[in-house]
Amino acid sequence: MTETLTPPAAGSPLALLFGITTAAQLAARVVQDEERDMAATAAADHVYAAYPNTLGRAVDHDAWTGFPTLRDHGLQPSAVAYLDGGLWLHHTIPALGDFRDVLTLLVPCDCGHGYVPSLLEDENDLLELLRELRLAGGRAVHRGDTGGPYCASIPAR
Repeated sequence: MTETLTPPAAGSPLALLFGITTAAQLAARVVQDEERDMAATAAADHVYAAYPNTLGRAVDHDAWTGFPTLRDHGLQPSAVAYLDGGLWLHHTIPALGDFRDVLTLLVPCDCGHGYVPSLLEDENDLLELLRELRLAGGRAVHRGDTGGPYCASIPAR
């Protein structure tokens, strides 16, 4: 005879056992946590070393939030840091074998519907972009389109 199990009381040994994940799920969670930490540390180290006079002074090591690999989408671990005014930094190291840090500044589009990514090669790129953003009120100005549904920015979600 099979009885229907009544839900165990919170905090009971059976509730604890039901809450334990499989060893594979636990191992995957540990790997994801390590990837998050690695991504945040790599971003902070890169910014400190490659942008010592700008981002290295402005973005604290703890400002970075790491994200694990998204294997189903072919994306490597990455990290983001919020700057203010809707601007974000995104850092990753592509898996293409060159192990080159990629730092992107994500700037809100002036139409309000998305973000425009700008790849930063060095501090000179950053300073030039910041000059443009000061003039545009911290927004990416449309070039060659009229905004709206034709906006070339990445949609905000």
